[in-house]
Amino acid sequence: MSKQKSKWHEVWEQRAENKTILESENPREIFMELKRINGWDSTGSMLEYDQFYDQYIQTKNELEFNPRSKSNMISSVFEVGCGCGANLYLFQNDGYHVGGMDYSTHLIEIADRVLTDPVELICEEAANLSWDVKYDAVLSNSVFSYFDSYEYAEKVLGAMYKKANQSIGIIDIHNAEKKEEFIQFRKGLYQDYEERYQDLPKFFYDKSFFFVFAEKHNMSIKFTKPDMKDYWNNEFVFNCFMRKI
Repeated sequence: MSKQKSKWHEVWEQRAENKTILESENPREIFMELKRINGWDSTGSMLEYDQFYDQYIQTKNELEFNPRSKSNMISSVFEVGCGCGANLYLFQNDGYHVGGMDYSTHLIEIADRVLTDPVELICEEAANLSWDVKYDAVLSNSVFSYFDSYEYAEKVLGAMYKKANQSIGIIDIHNAEKKEEFIQFRKGLYQDYEERYQDLPKFFYDKSFFFVFAEKHNMSIKFTKPDMKDYWNNEFVFNCFMRKI
C-alpha cells in the first residue's frame, strides 16, 4: 500500500459511529449517520437528506441509461469503495440486491450491521476486486479521487467492467481542468490546508481517460454534471456512466 493510501486508510479506520442512531428504526437518520461516517462532514457542514436522495435517483436512472425501457432496468448493484454502506442502504431499501467492498475494516463492519442481506461485503483494496459474482451495475461514488495514478484507476475500471452485466457508474470524479480552482477553494476553507492535507492529495482526471477505456471495451459513455443542490463540490467534479453495447 502506498504512503498516500496508508494515510487515507488511517483516516477511515478512525471514523466513529453513533450506535444509537444506527440501531434506531428511522431510515433517514440511519442514512445520514452513514453519510457522516463516510466523511461528508469534512467541510464542517452536512448536506440534507433530500440532496443526497436526489443524487441517488439521478445515479440510479443513469445506471439504467434509459429507465423507461424494461430491457435496461437493473436489479442488482455493487459499490466499489462503499464505506459503511450509505448508498447501498438506499438501493437495498428500494428492493435491489446489493454488494460492496472497501479497504477499511471498520467501515465494512458497520455496513454489515446496517445492510440486511448483502450478497457480499469484501474488505479489500479496489484494485483487487473479484468478478466471480456479477451485478447488473457496478458503482463507485467519490472514490476514484483517492487513487494515486491512472494505472491504478484503469485496473479498477477493468475489474468493474468484468463484474458488471450492464453498466458502470463513477460519481464525483475530480476534473483535471478544475484542479487549481479546487485547491484555491479548499485553501479558503482551511488556513492550515497544506498541513491538514499533507500526504492526503486528490487525484484529478482528464475525461479522455474514460473515453479511451469505453472505446477499448466497446461501451457507450455519458458524462453528467453533478446537480446536488448547494453542493460546494459541483463545479470541480463530473460523473461518468458507461454501458456495455
